[in-house]
Amino acid sequence: MPDGLRLDHYLHRARLFKSRTQATDACREGRVLIEDKPGKSASEVHEGDLLRIREKGLYRHIRILQLPGKNMSKVDAKETWSDETPDEVKLQREQIHQANRMKLGKAEGIRPTKKERRKLDKLRGR
Repeated sequence: MPDGLRLDHYLHRARLFKSRTQATDACREGRVLIEDKPGKSASEVHEGDLLRIREKGLYRHIRILQLPGKNMSKVDAKETWSDETPDEVKLQREQIHQANRMKLGKAEGIRPTKKERRKLDKLRGR
């Protein structure tokens, strides 16, 4: 088991990003923090580190439990980290996800009211 692992390798192996290129781009854009410091793709991560990953304007808090030695299935990879995101942020992410489903017409065919759309826009920061 390696002592440390490059951040972009870890993000890809832990299946937090679909590809290493996406993980590298996220690091370059400043969307990944290691212990509240900007994480570069070549930064080394260790077990116990806390990563903050910005997605849709909200941060996910990921604690590294173990470093994967190689690529693994999504189910096995999920066991290498724990999600410590606060419940209120999880709720906001779910609301944004539901709003996007409605926007794409994938909900039960119900369009949000004007009041609901304003509320969703406020959540998205618009």
